[in-house]
Amino acid sequence: MAAELLLTFTMEETLNKVISIAAEGIRFAWGLEGQLQRLNKSLTMIQAKLQDAARRPVTDSSVKLWLERLQDVAYDAEDVLDEFAYEILRKDQKKGKVRDFFSLHNPVAFRLSMGRKVKKIKEALDEIREDAAGSGLGLTFLQHEDRAQEVCLDLDRETDSFLDSSEVVGREDDVSIVTDRLATLRKQHVLSVVPIVGMAGLGKTIVAKKVSEVVRERKHFDMTLWVCVSNDFSKRRILGEMLQKIDKSTGGLTNLDAILEKLQQKLKNKTFFLVLDDVWNEDHRKWDDLKEQLLKISSKKGNVVVVTTRITEIATMMETSRGSRHKPRGLSNDECWSIIKQKVSGGGGATLAADLESIGKDIAKKCGGLPLLATVLGGTLRRKETQEWRSILNRELKEQNKP
Repeated sequence: MAAELLLTFTMEETLNKVISIAAEGIRFAWGLEGQLQRLNKSLTMIQAKLQDAARRPVTDSSVKLWLERLQDVAYDAEDVLDEFAYEILRKDQKKGKVRDFFSLHNPVAFRLSMGRKVKKIKEALDEIREDAAGSGLGLTFLQHEDRAQEVCLDLDRETDSFLDSSEVVGREDDVSIVTDRLATLRKQHVLSVVPIVGMAGLGKTIVAKKVSEVVRERKHFDMTLWVCVSNDFSKRRILGEMLQKIDKSTGGLTNLDAILEKLQQKLKNKTFFLVLDDVWNEDHRKWDDLKEQLLKISSKKGNVVVVTTRITEIATMMETSRGSRHKPRGLSNDECWSIIKQKVSGGGGATLAADLESIGKDIAKKCGGLPLLATVLGGTLRRKETQEWRSILNRELKEQNKP
């Protein structure tokens, strides 16, 4: 019984990840939006069916077969979406640009190739979904359809403060620099802002998570809070999420005055550490407005806001004093290889063949120090044969030698 349930919940975790990759892909797609949205919708609906599968008797062979087929297709979907993300990140890293996602080599051929792969996976998922209905797994399909549509439309990246220790590779110095900086500033100001700035894939969010963990363990602040901002820089939403983190029973409040009043009550004579992750707002007035509200919440010296952003101008606008920002360093080749190897082995630390180890270390050199690129490459290499590893390395060498 335990093995059956483990398979079910492992698949749920896999699909959560695939859906996340699909949603991120939709944001940067060009000409593939419709197909990626349909794929995302299918994945979300099938994820809902897993809840039915988890409650089925373990002796039901049709459930086991359905899950095994779903696992194969989900892995294929993850590989395709990893390839999509890899192409974007590779060109992004090579050109040193953050937002130029439309300059991929031979974009027409790439779009056609990806379109065919996505369509094939979508057709396989549709077939599995129909079989699920025939075996009684489709009983709750309709009730989840609206929710699936909501997920497809909610394309903003969303992060959380929870840290997987396997994500933290080579970040000790960055974490130390940020924690030292905020320790100095918090002695001088009621509210200090320390931005973590850098290009996509550099690991800003991971550094912020680790800093949050450190200050929480050392009890530097009375309250540690996390808000993923993304494109919606709304003071009502940000303040509301802060309040909900402190007191879950107040999550339904929408009136700004009521939110502020509750926050003042909860944080009176207390200090808070707040992470605003993935900030894109360049409107100075919006930031000044939010900062004014944050100052009203607690007048006690020592409150800190850590901001992660890709845009230097935003860091300049939000930082407490010139030079308080921090740009994480790029990882070493060995650190990139560590990430790739972990991804390839599924985190199990499996020993790789000597030839794969050698090729993989050469591939790691092409990551340009970006941990996200190493992660995506690891996903691309997983379950691939030696010949395919060499093919990826040769492609990277060819791209590197282009004028």
